[in-house]
Amino acid sequence: MKISELCNLNRNQNELDFVDIDVDNDMPLFLDPYFLSIRTDRWSLSAHRTLENFFQYMLHLFKNNKINEAQQNFRFTEPSETCLGLSKSGTQGKSIGDGDATKLFKYIIDSGVMDSGLVSHVNDIKIFVDNISHDKISDLTTNVIRKHLIQYTQNQCQLHNIELTRSIATREYWDIHSKTWINSYEDMLVINDKPILLIPKSIVCRKRGYAYDSSQYARHFVLNFLVNEELRMNTSLVREQTLKSGAIKRFVKKDDAATKYGAYKKEFLRWFTSQYPDFYEKFKESAKNRLTALTNEELIDNYTNDFYSQIIDSLIYGFKEIKTGSKDANIFHEHIIATMTFLFYPSLINPVKEKEIHSGRKRIDLVYDNAAESGYFFGLSTVKDIPSSYIFVECKNYTKDIANPELDQLNGRFSPNRGKMGFMVFRNCSDETALFQRCSDYYSDNKNLIIPLQDKDFLKVLNQLKVDLDNDVSNSPQEEMLYSLTQKIILS
Repeated sequence: MKISELCNLNRNQNELDFVDIDVDNDMPLFLDPYFLSIRTDRWSLSAHRTLENFFQYMLHLFKNNKINEAQQNFRFTEPSETCLGLSKSGTQGKSIGDGDATKLFKYIIDSGVMDSGLVSHVNDIKIFVDNISHDKISDLTTNVIRKHLIQYTQNQCQLHNIELTRSIATREYWDIHSKTWINSYEDMLVINDKPILLIPKSIVCRKRGYAYDSSQYARHFVLNFLVNEELRMNTSLVREQTLKSGAIKRFVKKDDAATKYGAYKKEFLRWFTSQYPDFYEKFKESAKNRLTALTNEELIDNYTNDFYSQIIDSLIYGFKEIKTGSKDANIFHEHIIATMTFLFYPSLINPVKEKEIHSGRKRIDLVYDNAAESGYFFGLSTVKDIPSSYIFVECKNYTKDIANPELDQLNGRFSPNRGKMGFMVFRNCSDETALFQRCSDYYSDNKNLIIPLQDKDFLKVLNQLKVDLDNDVSNSPQEEMLYSLTQKIILS
């Protein structure tokens, strides 16, 4: 059964920031350190910093010939709390257990990659070390960044009013300050007597067709070079084909070259990369350009248009049925969280409710990490020069119009370090001209961008998404709405 069902969230994967895991069966997803390393959102940066701290310490021990100490620190257990893995069923698939950690360490030593300098980051291990693939690196990553996942789980449970069990002993995680493995007592999500860690859906990967993989490196970079070399030297692998025009086409099959050189073997990849390191750099850059967060369609098996349409209908219904006023303020707040996650993932991720700032003297209704790689949210800093690491949201379920005090409240949250863009979300407005003029004044004074969003804006976008679904339109109505509202403020 999925987390959303067990916790009675009444939300689907599209409306949740975390992977809606099945606690009885592993989902075929994994964490990859390379993907984590190229992400730019604050949570991923922090988690990757911990992962690199761990591995660079391992490299330090190797370089100083402290092999025994390095092996003592190279210990892992199966991270069954995430319910992720490549097993077909259950939650006990292959992983780095105590014995496997010793084997993994031996594989690294035997490969010679530490001495050769081929491995300088944890993500290099998977490419050059035998018997190590997605599942084992994913387990290593999960163990090292476990504390980050604990904190993420706590935030998501607070966001969705999920009860936590107090003072549960955690499994070990890496501490960057002491450079040791530690554990602690934390408030944890416990289901059926089992601690559960929620995983941001923006950081998980699928094995099928994954770009950062040794086979991808071999086939699309190493073999391209080898094929050209075979053609250049006119070896026995060269074949000829007469085209209809009468011209002779010379070619070499990649599979033939792969067989001759053993190009898919990691031993060969180690040798090749030591001779031609530029190809590995080109491979990593290519992978970086191809890797993006999984869509909801990729996360959900048997994803259909009907399923997507039902979510839209549910969100539309909420705006129509939730009454204005303080009594339904929390219900409206929860509905906005679901709607904004649905509309703006993967650009906006990791929502945190009622985040404290200024040592707790002020609180923000909702804060998202800006993880955009293109589009409106990406352009805030790159095009409009508006700091936007975090996107702030204030929700007001008022029966009256939004006025200066509410706008001043949101404007007071902004800073160059946190960000200077946010949404004022409310139900309706009787004087839009005055409201947009106020927002324009904030932008003119300090380049603080406040975008007002009311029910009709959300409903227009949601209804347009349904129309576009039937007509196979690729333009994003939510992006068009944001650009339109922003222009009204900036050009006012």
